[in-house]
Amino acid sequence: MLNFAAICPHPPLIIPEIGGSQIILAKKTIDALETLAKEFKRAAPETIIIISPHGPMRYDKFTINFEDHFKGSFSDFGVTNSDYNFTNNPELAKLIFSELRKKHFPLEVIRESTVDHGVLIPLHYLLKEIDWRPKIIPLTYTALDWETHFNFGKFINEVVDNIDQDVAIIASGDMSHRLTEDAPAGFSPYGIKFDQTLIKLLKKKETAKIMNLNPDFCEEAGECGLRSILITLGALEEHKYTFKQLSYEGPIGVGYLVGHWKIT
Repeated sequence: MLNFAAICPHPPLIIPEIGGSQIILAKKTIDALETLAKEFKRAAPETIIIISPHGPMRYDKFTINFEDHFKGSFSDFGVTNSDYNFTNNPELAKLIFSELRKKHFPLEVIRESTVDHGVLIPLHYLLKEIDWRPKIIPLTYTALDWETHFNFGKFINEVVDNIDQDVAIIASGDMSHRLTEDAPAGFSPYGIKFDQTLIKLLKKKETAKIMNLNPDFCEEAGECGLRSILITLGALEEHKYTFKQLSYEGPIGVGYLVGHWKIT
């Protein structure tokens, strides 16, 4: 069953070997992820379903990775000796695929042995506090509408809640990339408005209003985490939960939200 859910940003800045002395700019995010890691340790899930915006995305299909073993590193960011290794949960991945295929859901199987930084950075922090290695199932979202993403989460939960193991779902993603004039995607007044609006709606558990956010507004904000969040909200729909914002900051013009849905 689903027993842990969270939002995790994935800025390379927060990896010490990448951020260097600049890592202090994201201290709130790091502290929050370390707090979240303690909650993760208490939940002790056996498998992590993690949704990354930087995986092999398809325009009209979600992807689920059937590769048995995964590896990753921060070599693209100039870091050597940063190898990570993970194992898939092929039985659960195949069960999710088969059940969603019965519903004619747009889901494609891929086999990719390398995972991206949208997977690696949250797991770098979440797994620091534990002495076991959960299995992982990497997913990627699509360009389809909000409702389809929400339903994807619902269908995943239907499968997960009928198996005899504890499962976590992680929404990897950053908020607006357009908070300041020197932001990576340039400035937009919609950037901070998007972040404030989404955080307020998450705290109030107003999922219907999140589902009704204008796609043009979200695109103008330059976000990359909303679809991951919508999938997770779908997975949580049948559960009682509270949402806690652990941190929010935008040190380099990009919004970083760390949040924990505590399933009760």
